Amino acid sequence: MDTIKLHGFTLERQPAPPVKLAESYSDTALRLSARPMPGIVAHRDVAWGPERWQRFDVFAPTGAKRALPVLIFLHGGGWVVGWKEWGGFMAPAVAAAGAILVCPTYRLAPAHRFPTFLEDCLDAVAAVKQRIGELGGDARQIYIGGHSAGGHLAAMVGFRRDLWRGRIGKELRGILPVSGILDLVHENPAPESLEAAVYSTVLASAGDDVGASPVTYAASLRMKMLLAWGENDSQRVKDSNDKMAAALTEAGRPFEQMKLAGLDHFGTHLALQDAAHPWYDVLSRWIAENA
Repeated sequence: MDTIKLHGFTLERQPAPPVKLAESYSDTALRLSARPMPGIVAHRDVAWGPERWQRFDVFAPTGAKRALPVLIFLHGGGWVVGWKEWGGFMAPAVAAAGAILVCPTYRLAPAHRFPTFLEDCLDAVAAVKQRIGELGGDARQIYIGGHSAGGHLAAMVGFRRDLWRGRIGKELRGILPVSGILDLVHENPAPESLEAAVYSTVLASAGDDVGASPVTYAASLRMKMLLAWGENDSQRVKDSNDKMAAALTEAGRPFEQMKLAGLDHFGTHLALQDAAHPWYDVLSRWIAENA
């Protein structure tokens, strides 16, 4: 495996991200995740299978007197790049909300196209459910979130109950996509656009776009859901969250939504370093309601 070292992390070398601003985001997320975290025990690269991508990082607060609920957070990167280490900086804020943070990895396109990485995420949730008890977590109360493409995958994991097949059950209590890409259907996408790349790079075939879109399954929601996106987010993220909100409303499924003032697509995630962020107010309220 070809590796690089960034901010103290040894990472698998990846191609340049599809959006130039993502390079700055990546550097900032890694720098924040490399900072000391007093009061947090980090269990890195917990193996749940023999493959190098079958790993997750666990961040647990020290001194907990009981098993804590779990937030699984999936990294973004347009399904083609990304490291689990992008999410570690959230750990102190997640701990303040009363939970343990778990950051898994999954295989990436174009070498592995949809639905491979969705199956990886389903398997990762099942592995967390099986292993988290020994690391201080309560496997009976699990939430799943993610940023950008990770938000898409978090929503798919929560909606696609038909794919759970005993791997996941009622312990999955809520879905929290941040700037999630919730609709992958793009008619006549502009050449070289990110929308075109969904068809050329991410999906196994063009006809998979409807089945790969969380909005298709809005009526199947059976748990809590928070839609969060930035005021200055990408247009496709804004549109897909609006479409999801409309679909959930039409289906009569309760949900919450949060437009994050002044934030762009990457700022929505980086802002989650702040334990006082209102996103954590929702998470901590859900935890209390499910206790």
